[in-house]
Amino acid sequence: MRYFFNTPLNLPFMAKFNAPFSFTGTVSNISVYKVRGSDTPIVRTKGGPTKRQIKTKPSFEITRKNNMEFGGRAKIAGQVLYALRPLKYLGDYNTAGPLNSLFIPIQELDTEHEKGERNIVLSKNPGLLQGFNLNRRTPFDTIVANPLAYTLSKETLTASITFPALIPGINFFVPEKYPWYKFIVIVGTVEDMFYDSKGYQPQRGYGKEMNSWVLEESDWMTVHAGAPAVSKQYTKLGDCYGGVAEIAKLSSYSLLLAVGIAFGTMQKGQIEMVKYVGGGKILGMA
Repeated sequence: MRYFFNTPLNLPFMAKFNAPFSFTGTVSNISVYKVRGSDTPIVRTKGGPTKRQIKTKPSFEITRKNNMEFGGRAKIAGQVLYALRPLKYLGDYNTAGPLNSLFIPIQELDTEHEKGERNIVLSKNPGLLQGFNLNRRTPFDTIVANPLAYTLSKETLTASITFPALIPGINFFVPEKYPWYKFIVIVGTVEDMFYDSKGYQPQRGYGKEMNSWVLEESDWMTVHAGAPAVSKQYTKLGDCYGGVAEIAKLSSYSLLLAVGIAFGTMQKGQIEMVKYVGGGKILGMA
């Protein structure tokens, strides 16, 4: 339900009341809104310096350097998010900000360049992203309690995962008792970002990102039956971008292995995935 009032300044007021005392909307120069994964409204004021002021005024030099480095981190984080796209609807919060912040210590390791021009060489510390979760309410490890054994090789662009035998209520805990589940596995690449006169870009330049991924999904399985232990090999990444030899020419990239578990319900004779339910994470990096 929407309510329209006049403020003391005779400015329009529009809000959505979701609870007796909470709303989202705009009042004068204040905006109130919510984001997925948080039940607490966020309040922001409008205004601030113009884009021209930030780009030209000497007093904003540090801001410009911070913005430049933030942009570089956003580009490499964007590669990770692109690789994780098949797991998008398993996540229950906005991962872009937390993922971007993970690259700050990597960027700070570059002591050869001044602030605003520091490179982001993930390939020297790929383990930074290992274990990154797409869920806060139901992390993958709270659903599948046993750790997954895996291998990941940059030399052959292959991966393997051993899924443990699943026993409901013992090492397999299903949120809200959904009847169906399936596993999703992603193997992808993430290029390092280097600063030059054109800004941040991968080793091969703009428009030539190697960033790619391959996806494999299991069949839908019934929760009540659990599942036996099974080992799977994933080898198709070498088919991308001219094969293993072509990708192996680059030294400045990392290999990502991600896993997710989705849940489904029967809709009109077909199993449909339930959005924002399940768990996903980056299982390994190389």
